[in-house]
Amino acid sequence: MDHARIPRGRRAVRVFRSVIFRAVMTAVLGLFPPFPKAEQRLNAQGPQPDSMADFRQRLQNLAELSPDPCGPHFGGEKGWDSTKDERRLLSRAARTVAEGLNAVPANARQPKERAAEALKKLEALSAEINGAWPEENRFHFQILDIPPALVVKMTIRTVARYFVYAIPDEDLSGKSTIWQEVGRDDLSFQHDSASSLIELFALRRAASGNARFLARIEYFGCAGSIGVVHDAREWNSKGMGGLARVIEQEGALGLDDKVPGFPHIGELRTEGSRITLPYCWFSAIDTWDNPSLCAVDTYDLSGDSVRFRSRIYNRPDLLPVAKVLQYAEQRDYLAVRGYCASSELARRVVRELPPDFVAGDIRVIRTGIGKERVELGDGAYRFDVERRDGRWLAVGFGIQ
Repeated sequence: MDHARIPRGRRAVRVFRSVIFRAVMTAVLGLFPPFPKAEQRLNAQGPQPDSMADFRQRLQNLAELSPDPCGPHFGGEKGWDSTKDERRLLSRAARTVAEGLNAVPANARQPKERAAEALKKLEALSAEINGAWPEENRFHFQILDIPPALVVKMTIRTVARYFVYAIPDEDLSGKSTIWQEVGRDDLSFQHDSASSLIELFALRRAASGNARFLARIEYFGCAGSIGVVHDAREWNSKGMGGLARVIEQEGALGLDDKVPGFPHIGELRTEGSRITLPYCWFSAIDTWDNPSLCAVDTYDLSGDSVRFRSRIYNRPDLLPVAKVLQYAEQRDYLAVRGYCASSELARRVVRELPPDFVAGDIRVIRTGIGKERVELGDGAYRFDVERRDGRWLAVGFGIQ
C-alpha cells in the first residue's frame, strides 16, 4: 500500500498500533533470557568450530549410504529414507552461511563473497569425507545475487534446496543490522521424493525495486514421471521483511518428451517484463506414463504486482474432453458444464461416465471445419467437439 495515500487519521492509528505492538513484545521478551546482542553476533569470526563439527558429523553419517538411492548399489530401505537427514544437513549449512554473512569485518567483502567463503569450507569437508562418492553427489552450492538479497542453492547426494538471506529493515527491537535466513523452499516437504533438482533465475524487479527470483524445481523417484514446480518469490525488506510467493505453477514431465500428436509448446523465458513458463500435466486422455496435454503461461512482471496474462494449450481441441472426464469422475456438474455446449450434455456425462475412467488409447477424426470426433478406449466412448466463439466445447457424448 502506498503510505502517501493513507489518510492522516489512519496513518496515526497504524503508528499507534506499531508502538503498542513493540511495547508488548518488549514486555514479553523481558520474561525470557535475552537474545545475544547484535554486536555480539556481528563479532562472530565466521563459522564456529561447533558448527563445522556438527556439519562434519552429519556428512559422516551420510557417507555410510550410497551416493544415489536409485543407483546400482543403493543402501536399501535406509538409503531411500534418508531425505530427512539430508535436509537437516542442508539446514545446518544454511545456519553456517548466516554466520559467515555476519562475520567481522562485515564490510571487508561483498555479501556474496562472504557466503561463498563459508560454503567453500563445507564443500572442502564434503570432498574429504565423501571422497568415495562421484563428485556431483558431494555437497555443492550456487549463489544468486539479487541485492539486497542472496539466494543460495545447496545440494548433497541427490537432494537440492534453496535458502534466502537478507537484512530486514527492522526486528522486534525496531532495528536490524544483521543478515538472516528469511525463507527457504517448502515444496520439498510437500513432495517427498528420492531426488530433486533446482534451477535459479533472477527476475525483473518490481516497480518498487523489490528483488524477485524464480526457482524451477524438479522432483522424482527412481522410476516414472517427474514433477515440476515453478516457484517465484519477491523480497520486501520494509518493516520486519517478507518473502512472498508471487507464482506457483505445478506440472509434470513424462518418460518421453515426444508424445505422438501432442507437441510441447512454449519455452522457458525469465528475462524482461513478460516471462513464459511451459509445463504439462497428467489427464484422463493420456495413453502412457507421459502427460499429453501441455500449456505455456505468460506473466507480466512490469508492475508491483505479478499479473497472469494468458495460457496457450498444445491441443485446445482435446482440452474439453480431458476436463469433462476429470470433473465428471468427481460428479462435479457445474465444472463439467463449463466445457459442454449444453446443460443436458453435462448432466448426461456426469450421470453415465464410469468412475476411474482411463482412455487407454485416443483417436481424433476431423468431421468438418472446427469439428472433431474423439474416440477413447478402442471406440467404446465418443466425444464430439466443436470450436465455437474462439473456444472448443464438447457437443456430443456416446457410449458404445
